[in-house]
Parts: sequence; C-alpha cells; structure tokens
Amino acid sequence: MSGPAVASDSARDAKAAKRARKVRWTSWIAFWVMQLLARTWRLRVRHDADGLAAAQRSGVVYAVWHGLMLAPIWSYRNRGIQALASEHGDGEIIARILERLGYAPPARGSSSRGGLRGLMTLIATLRGGTAIVFTPDGPRGPARVAQPGVFVAAHRADSVIIPVSMHAARAWRLRSWDRYAIPKPFTRVCVAFGGPFTPRFEGDRLAEGEIERFAAAMDATEAQARA
Repeated sequence: MSGPAVASDSARDAKAAKRARKVRWTSWIAFWVMQLLARTWRLRVRHDADGLAAAQRSGVVYAVWHGLMLAPIWSYRNRGIQALASEHGDGEIIARILERLGYAPPARGSSSRGGLRGLMTLIATLRGGTAIVFTPDGPRGPARVAQPGVFVAAHRADSVIIPVSMHAARAWRLRSWDRYAIPKPFTRVCVAFGGPFTPRFEGDRLAEGEIERFAAAMDATEAQARA
C-alpha cells in the first residue's frame, strides 16, 4: 500500500476515534447533568383517566413536542419505552442517554436518513405491546407541526396516541428552532398526559383536518400542565 493511502486511512481512523470519544463523554456528562438537575425539580405528573387506562391495556404512542420533551422523558424513565433517534452523531448521544435512563435501545432513523426503517421498527414494537415515544415535529421542525410518522405508526399498529406536555414555573429556553425548554433547578414542573387520540384515515391517507385536531389535543394537554 502506498504512503498517501496509509496516511489517509490513519487520518480516517483518528477522526473516527475522536468522534467516538466525543459521543462517549458528551453522553456521559449530559446524563449526569440531567440527573443532578431533574432530582431538584418539584415534579408533579397528571394523567387523564381514559389515557391512563389505554396505556395500561397495551402499547401506546406517547407524543410530545420536541421542545418540551426533557421533563416527560425524565418522568417516564425505567419503563422500557422505545424512542426514535437519528443515525447522526447527535442521535447516538441521545440514544446512549435514553438507554441509561432505562429506555429500550432506540430505533434508528430520521427524516433525512433511515426514516422508514426506524418507523417500521417502532411499529413492530407497538404491535408487540410495548409503548413508544415520538416527537411529531422532530428532529428539525417546523416546531409544533406534526409530521405523518406518528399517525402512521399508530394506525398500522392499531394503537392510540397519548398527547404529552410539560410546564415549568421557571425554565431556560434555548435559541433553537424548537425553543427547547430546560426547567431550572428547584422549580415546579408539571408533566401532563392527555386522553387517547385515535387518528382517522381514509384508506391509506390521513383524513382531512386530523393534523389540526391533533394539534388541538396537544394544546389541551399543555393547558393541563399549566393549570
């Protein structure tokens, strides 16, 4: 093998090793920061009675807007729920944090890579009776506008969607597309789980007005968290 080729392989190996170290350390630090922060919250969880009954019967789709997912993820840890994480570097960091929090190994995929494969994995999980969590507007937005995947998953698995939201008395808001909310230490936080939402389909197509109806259900759940 020629000298330049060996140098190129060595550079790629060094870059891959650097990425792996970044993922390992970033996920470890983020997990422990989340632990320290979340354990200071004065957390309250509110369940809609019909939604709770549906969740106890079989696998359901928990749906939470991307910018409001931190407290819900913490409140439902250690239950073996499966999420979707992208195949990019940030997705690997999120996947490792979720597994440390007691979630099932995430399905991998996103709107830009491996999305269909990830969606099929989630549908199979639902059909097996295990719950999944979905950020309908993730990973890139637009914020609070649901993409079709959450409805397709529920429809194909004959499941229901449980809207989830949170409200913190005091929170930091990141300057990101989703205005990601991080509740401040020692603040009051409420995580609300709404009633079951069953998306209506006409054949293989989502019925007209369902996205708006779903958004209204999500808004109502957020209002419960604020109450």
